[in-house]
Amino acid sequence: MPKNIFEFMDFYGIKHTKTKATFFKAVHKFADGCFHSDYNEDFIYNIGVIIQNDCNQDTKESCGRGLHISHLDWALRFGQEWTDLAILEVETKISDIVKPDDTDGKVRTSELKVLREVPLEECGVYGKILARRLKK
Repeated sequence: MPKNIFEFMDFYGIKHTKTKATFFKAVHKFADGCFHSDYNEDFIYNIGVIIQNDCNQDTKESCGRGLHISHLDWALRFGQEWTDLAILEVETKISDIVKPDDTDGKVRTSELKVLREVPLEECGVYGKILARRLKK
């Protein structure tokens, strides 16, 4: 398994430069068009907005305070049972990322910028399957 964040990003195909990376986040899209966190529905994500939050720096904890982001497949699997799933593409500074030692595809960060909502049809075969399920 990947030992550091650069190995992690390469392993999971995360687009990145030396300083920034593009990840994904599964969120709920409410009827009002707003994107809400699964953990706390009062926490809202808006396109183009930079969001900050305290981030647990302990790599021994797989799930701690912070803005949780992942590779695309992980985000799709996380929200696969939701009837209001939306996938956001987000950008973060690599220096802000905490990669838990036992991660299976999720990391956390203290700051991110919401770039866009990614249509499920653009999320590979599984995204297309989920999009069809949601339309039923």
